[in-house]
Amino acid sequence: MKKKVVLQMGKGLVLAYIISAVVLVLLAFLMFKMELSEGVVRGIIIFAYVLSCFISGMIVSSNREGRHYLWGLLQGVLYYVVLLTVSMICNRAVFTQISGVIPAFFLCSFGGMLGGMLHLGKK
Repeated sequence: MKKKVVLQMGKGLVLAYIISAVVLVLLAFLMFKMELSEGVVRGIIIFAYVLSCFISGMIVSSNREGRHYLWGLLQGVLYYVVLLTVSMICNRAVFTQISGVIPAFFLCSFGGMLGGMLHLGKK
């Protein structure tokens, strides 16, 4: 049972990062073709966080019994932990920009939780 849960969470996490990659590749293309302001770029990055956590929260909570919002929340937190860990490895000055770290945590968490509440699958 636990192995199945871990496998499903891992699949959801991989799916979330694939969605994020697709959105960020589209962002790179838009930046190449147009001159986007910094605010638009930040908005699209935030959209990528929330969308990927939302969809992965829906997928992960769809096969769970009860408390779907907690499974979605867990998926969003897991997404954020991996994102923060990779950011810390690549850029050690991540905590000097603490104003972006805390909102990103809440966006990922609540995106996943909302996806869990609106889960796909059996009711």
